[in-house]
Amino acid sequence: MSRSLRRKRGFTLLEVMISSAIGVIVLGVGLVVGMQMQRRALFEEQTMVAQVTGRAVKDLLTLDVQRAGIGMSNSPIQFADGDQRFAIQSWTGLDMRVATGPFASDLGFSLPTNAPYTDMASDVLQLFWGDPRSMISLTGCDNVLGSNVRAGAELCTTPNPPTVLKPAAGPPTPILVANPTQGVLACHFRLTDVRAGDARVVASPGLGIANTNNGPCSDPLAPLWQRAGWVAMRTVSAAYRVNWAGGSPALEYMAPGANTWAVVSRDVERMTVRYGVINLNLPNNPYRWFPAVPGGTSIDQCTMNGTTACTVDVLVSDETPVTTDEELRARLRQRVREVEITLVIRTPRSDRSVVDPATINVLDQDFFPQDGFKRRTYTLRVTPRNFVSAGLQPAAGI
Repeated sequence: MSRSLRRKRGFTLLEVMISSAIGVIVLGVGLVVGMQMQRRALFEEQTMVAQVTGRAVKDLLTLDVQRAGIGMSNSPIQFADGDQRFAIQSWTGLDMRVATGPFASDLGFSLPTNAPYTDMASDVLQLFWGDPRSMISLTGCDNVLGSNVRAGAELCTTPNPPTVLKPAAGPPTPILVANPTQGVLACHFRLTDVRAGDARVVASPGLGIANTNNGPCSDPLAPLWQRAGWVAMRTVSAAYRVNWAGGSPALEYMAPGANTWAVVSRDVERMTVRYGVINLNLPNNPYRWFPAVPGGTSIDQCTMNGTTACTVDVLVSDETPVTTDEELRARLRQRVREVEITLVIRTPRSDRSVVDPATINVLDQDFFPQDGFKRRTYTLRVTPRNFVSAGLQPAAGI
């Protein structure tokens, strides 16, 4: 064969096949690497979204917890007969499909009922405060400081009270009547009229259609009303819950003045609440936390005796020893000085490529399901401003 013919000869079939195989391998490896990089980038983006969500929810919760107690500090609030709550109140694993306490039954709510999430029920958090823009200062009806501020169905005010609370039409205005300098008891009223001419507020104790017929809030002659410092303010409240309706979680928020829940985030998987309680006789001691450990005794579970027994200090000059479980829990709530809220935030989507069906229901070292979601845990501790500046305080001289 001449030299010119050898130069014109092409590749053999074997050479073409080997080259094609190598090309396919290289292309396949490139595609796999590209897909892994794309999946990783998407997952990191979702993680950043979860982190941003966590910070936004933390800011929202912090602001509301700091506002709690405006106008009433840490006083118990009597809403109606059999309905006494506090400015910061929570319920553990509350099934809101059934009417409980202040909440009507809600068939649009669900606890986590499917594996592996059955142990991830959240707390329900409710907060109350008064609107300072609507505040009316109360005074003795006979113009003597410290005399009774009630006259039958009327509350006596300073001259020329603002009339912003007076309802133009429709239902009465819900108001909190409280004495933040005392921290004894706040009463919920339904205001129907503000008379600036003779400095009177017409209001009845209760909430909605529920009345307060017993106790100091119902008795105009109770010694409670002879203390100075009473104010009336429009009632403001907010609530948070995690709803698993449909099988996936959603943090929902009931805004002030609203009657329905709105979704804040679909990335919050769990919310738990703890309370730091001060010893008023030894205020420099570290706070006691309720529950002390996950699954431990909460304030609402405290009893005077038994396996859930709790203790509380007594300010001898102002308080008598507790005699019932209800009194014990109320005293502990009046001593709350810090609120700890823990949020579990998960990525919007699961990375199914790392899910092993054999272990999906087995919890990992952080006690989370191995379901392909990446999670972040945020813990915030908030000091309610109004609990540390007014209300029940350490004994004088300490």
